[in-house]
Amino acid sequence: MNKKVKVVLAVISITAITLYAADNGLGSSSDPLVTKSYVDQKITEISGNMDSSSLAKQVATQQALIENIMEEISGLKNAETPNNNVFEVVVVQPGQVIYGKQSTEMIMRSGKAQAVAVAAGGLQDITSGEDLSSGMEIPKNHLLIIPREDGRGLLADTKLTVMVRGGYTII
Repeated sequence: MNKKVKVVLAVISITAITLYAADNGLGSSSDPLVTKSYVDQKITEISGNMDSSSLAKQVATQQALIENIMEEISGLKNAETPNNNVFEVVVVQPGQVIYGKQSTEMIMRSGKAQAVAVAAGGLQDITSGEDLSSGMEIPKNHLLIIPREDGRGLLADTKLTVMVRGGYTII
C-alpha cells in the first residue's frame, strides 16, 4: 500500500472515532466530563451554601444536646424509685378490716383473722393452694393474694401483724 492511502485511511479512522465519540454523548449533560470547579460548585449547592463555621456550630449544638440527654439518663438511673417489691409490716387492730387492692400480697404473721370474700371468689392461699371463703380462718405465715380490688381482705379477730406488698386500706 502506498503512503497516500495509509494517510487517508488514518484520517478517515480518526474522523470516524471522533464522530462516534461525539455522537454517543461523551461529555454531555447525561455523562459529563467534570472539572474540580464543577464538583466544588455542586457540593456547595448540596450543602446549602454552609460554610465550615456554621457546620461547626451545628455540631457543637448537637454535642451539647447529647451531653444534656446523657446527664438526664444518668440522673434517672441514680434516682431513688419506690421499691414495690418490699413487704410493709402493718398492724391491724381487732374489729378492723384490711382490704387489699388488685394483686396485693399478704402474709399474716401473728393474731387471728377471718377471710373477707365476695361473690366472685375468696382470697387465694398460695401456700396451701386453696381459695379462702368468707369467714374461714386465715392460717399464719401463708402467702395470700388479692386478685381484684373488689372488697377482699382480712377481718381481725385479735391484733394482727400482717406483711403487705401492694396497695391496701384499713377500715
